[in-house]
Parts: sequence; structure tokens; C-alpha cells
Amino acid sequence: MRQLLTALFTILCIPVLAQNSISWLATAPVAHKIYGNLHPRIKLDKYNNPMVVWGDDGGKAYFAKWGGESFSTPIVISQSGVNVFATSWAGPDIAAHGDTVYVTYKQIPEEKNHIYIKHSYDGGVNFSAAAQVDSEYNYITRFPTVTTDENGNPFVTYMKVDKGYDNAHYVVARSDDMGESFFKDTLASINSGDKVCDCSPAALVASGSAGVLLYRNNLGGLRNIWGGVSNNGCKTFNNALRIDSTDYVPSTCPASGPDGVIVGDTLYSVYMSGSNDNSLVYLSKLSLSYPSLTTSEVTGAITGVPKQNYPRISGIGSAAGIVWTQSSGGNNIVCLAVTDDLTRGFPKVYDTVAEGVMLNADVAIGGGFIYVVWEDQVTRSVMYRRGVYYKKNKVVDNTSILIGSQNPTMKYFTINMPDILSCVMIDSTGREYEMDISYPKNVNICQVNTDEMEEGEYGVKVWDKDGRIYNARIRLKGVKRNKDKED
Repeated sequence: MRQLLTALFTILCIPVLAQNSISWLATAPVAHKIYGNLHPRIKLDKYNNPMVVWGDDGGKAYFAKWGGESFSTPIVISQSGVNVFATSWAGPDIAAHGDTVYVTYKQIPEEKNHIYIKHSYDGGVNFSAAAQVDSEYNYITRFPTVTTDENGNPFVTYMKVDKGYDNAHYVVARSDDMGESFFKDTLASINSGDKVCDCSPAALVASGSAGVLLYRNNLGGLRNIWGGVSNNGCKTFNNALRIDSTDYVPSTCPASGPDGVIVGDTLYSVYMSGSNDNSLVYLSKLSLSYPSLTTSEVTGAITGVPKQNYPRISGIGSAAGIVWTQSSGGNNIVCLAVTDDLTRGFPKVYDTVAEGVMLNADVAIGGGFIYVVWEDQVTRSVMYRRGVYYKKNKVVDNTSILIGSQNPTMKYFTINMPDILSCVMIDSTGREYEMDISYPKNVNICQVNTDEMEEGEYGVKVWDKDGRIYNARIRLKGVKRNKDKED
């Protein structure tokens, strides 16, 4: 089909990302309780469809993806005969870069087995065979987590300990062939004193050539958050900075790790800390250009809430959401704070996502929605909730999209707008089509491929890098190709 398109249409910006302006949809399970509920982690594909991994008590790791109205039936992500480590505070992990998805996990018994990773290049429809990440046989490896560089290559972070479970430290293994193989790991927890906290997972945050490994240290019982810093794409880590300004000396191992995002040259990290056994969730802001650190409590002390824990952060552009759990009156609450500008921090107020008995949660943000999953001990399932968020004060003025008339050999229209992350076209029946987009010649002119679309009138929805949504309508006009020639 060759579409001959009209010259101009105007789109309306739907304001998004306002603080305390989330319209929550109903809570639903990701899967039946027979699939377990341990340590759920969530990421979005290129079309902002959520994908979730988690574990169960029987050694299985599961993957499920949103299918439009519900999640797909979970698949066992680990290879046959391999039991996977999973508990409430650590377990399988997931990363996504467009349609490339990685899932990493640790085989148990951990004393004699390895860390593996699987990749998918089609948004989680099909997964590869497992690739071994760690190469050492003289150490025990634990708690893998995964992220990607700007090209979609994975980094896997994990703990190494001696055979006697001593001398705990964190390393990073990187791949330059999209997860098919990995280089020998490099030490990332450096210059921070004694050793790392051997029960708390770490998190690597990467952006361009910058990388920061966030981990909980153990300096004679002082268990603060540190960051190992790399400026060469995580090939080596040459510096370490203390992220946490509290003096946290708990009576037992906290089993709670940090998380973070990088925006521009600034690292934003979240973690649980406090004094003695009381704990709060903190947000630290660290410039990577020069050592300038600020730290604040996300909510401050709340009467009747002795503990907050398990914070996670997700961002898109300058917008971000933090999720955590906190105890109140014998129950746990899953809480969420959002901001449309990380440079200004988060409001002290927050949304209650769910109440009951929850042990861990995760968050993802994108496409005008915020997604939360958590380990629910009442239903014994992984639970899921989606919210629509709105920005009240920031709008886009005088925004229009110029569509050039196509010549007979072209099968796309152009949008005069930079930083578009995704585009959906909606037909008269309400069916949505995820469109292929690119910037082949100009960073300000986006091409939307319409080669497979039928002629007719469509709604168009566009997401930019700051999470803003734009709506428009367009009519595709043209003649269908000669079917005999196509055959």
C-alpha cells in the first residue's frame, strides 16, 4: 500500500507527571499463586508494556509480559533442571533496552554453581539458551543484577565471597556481544574499607561512559551505602564515594540494597538507612562532574511508622517515581512518591498503592503510566497496579506536527519533533498498532513507518523522553499494492 498523506496536523499535549495526581486502576495478580511471588522485578519494553520476573520457593524463575488486558501465562525462564536462588530480598533480575530483554539468575546450591543470563531480541517472546556469566571456581558468587549500556549490551553485577563466606566484594562483568559472552569480571567495590555487606544486593547504574556500582558496605558493623565509580564504560572502577551520610549500625544484617538512576551528570540513589534498627528511605543526589553530595529523607519521620524498606526508583527524562514498603499498625503499605523534576526532589506526600502484608516492591515509569509490582503475602501472588499520572503545571504550547506528502516509493510520514520514544496508531475499532520509528537523517525529524497500515483514519499517540503524551488524528490515503506483484 502507498499512502499519500495530507500536509499538516496539530497534536494536543496531555499533561502528565504531576505530583500527587495519579489515577490508579484496579489491583490485579500477575499470575496465580501457584507460580509463587518472591522478589518481583519489572521493566518496560519499547512500547511501554510491562515485563515481570520473579521466583518461587521451589527453585523456579518466571517471566510474564503484559498482553493488552492481562499478563501472559508465566514461562519458566531458567533452564531445565536448574534451581534458582530467590527470596524476598534478592532473586532473579531483569533489564530491557527497546526490544532487547535480559534476565539473570543464580543457580543453587550457590557454593558450587554459577550465574546465568538469557536474552530476548523480540521483547520477551523468545529467549535464548542460558549463557554463563561468572568464570571463577575459587569463589562463591551471589545476588546477580543486570542493566544495559546505551547500545543495549548487558552489565551483570554480583557478589564474590571466599569459600568460607568471607571477604565479600562486588564485581561487574560486561558483554560486548549482546549477552552471548562476558569478559572477566572487574572489581567495583573499592576504597571503601573492610568489606561489603554480605546479605545486601547491589545495583549498577550506567549512562554513557559513566557507571556507578551502588552497594552497602560493612565497616566494623557500620553498614552505609557507597558507590564505586567508573568513567570508562565500567571496564574499571577507580574511585569510591560514600553516598549515605547516616551512621547506620543495625543489630542484624539488613538484607536491603540500594537503587539509582543517572540524569545528565547527576546520580540519584535511594536506599534504606537510619539509626540502630529504626529505618527510613533516603534519596541522595551526587554530581559525577565534581564531588557534591546532598542527602534527604524521602518522607521524614512518620508517627507510627518505625520502618521503611526496599526502595526502588525508576525514571524517564527528568521524571521519576520511588516505591517502598513501610510498616504501620501491624501491616505493611506499598508507598509511591513521584516528581516531574528530579532536580527539585520529591514531595513529602506520597500515594498508598496497596495495604496488607507486602515484603518487596518494584516500579517502572513510561508512556504516561506508572507501574508497581509487589510480593503480596495475603494472596501469595505477585500483585500489579497501574496508574495514569498527570502534570498540572507543565504543558507544551504551539506544538504541531508537519507531515510531508509522500512520493510513490515512500511508506512513512514524518513528525517534526525530537526525542520521541514511541508512537501508537489507533484504528476505528480501537485496536492499537505499535509503530516503528526512527531518526535516519535529522535528530529533529522522526519517521513513522506505515508500510503495513491500511488506508483510513487513525488516532495517533506519541510519547516523548520526558513521559509526555501527545494525541492527534491522521488519515492515510492511497492505493493498495498489486497483490500478484507482492507474491
